[in-house]
Amino acid sequence: MAFALALRKHKTEVVLADFKEVTPHVHKYFGIDLREKSDIYEAMENRQEVIEVVKRHLYKKQGIWIFPGVGLEDFTKFEEKHFSAIIEVLKKEFDHVVIDTSPGIFFSSTYASLKNSDLIYAVLLSNRWSLEDTAMMIDFICNRWNVRKNRFKALLNMAGHGEIDQHTVERILEIEAFSVRYGQKYIISDADRIVKAAFLDNDKAEGSSSPIRATERVKSLGAN
Repeated sequence: MAFALALRKHKTEVVLADFKEVTPHVHKYFGIDLREKSDIYEAMENRQEVIEVVKRHLYKKQGIWIFPGVGLEDFTKFEEKHFSAIIEVLKKEFDHVVIDTSPGIFFSSTYASLKNSDLIYAVLLSNRWSLEDTAMMIDFICNRWNVRKNRFKALLNMAGHGEIDQHTVERILEIEAFSVRYGQKYIISDADRIVKAAFLDNDKAEGSSSPIRATERVKSLGAN
């Protein structure tokens, strides 16, 4: 949420899609009712146009658009193809799509997000077990799902005292890493710093006005 709000300060139309299956939470923060999404499923299964159906589930809050998550009533029906179709609609309608997914790689929504994203933030805790798990998962995703490693960046969750720092993460994972400190005030400022580094600095360096069109995080900020 902090990342999407920070991105909106510098870019145009931003949508935050909650792809945490079973227990989505973004709608609670923004005060949005969680509606069933069986109409999206039925439209796809009946080979109907899904653009207008997806649009009915969008809400604008604090300058960004929100696509609330798939709750307990629908998650057993939705497969990778359904989540991919939602992503395609959002990519056509918005300049940037930020997706928050369930931790790990075991949900169809996470698979769809990883396959369809240009930039992936893998969040890990500051201990060696989390670092080892993250390295293993990135290798698996790259080798099995044909996702390029240069799509990945790491977000080191600095809640509590950890064993590893940002430079250790970069050395082991061989990708760029950022740290996020504990507390709402720090999360907001750190998210803004990460957005500037990931998008604004790259835009200036490349001299290009075309944005990266989709971003995704393996875990949400602060997840454990």
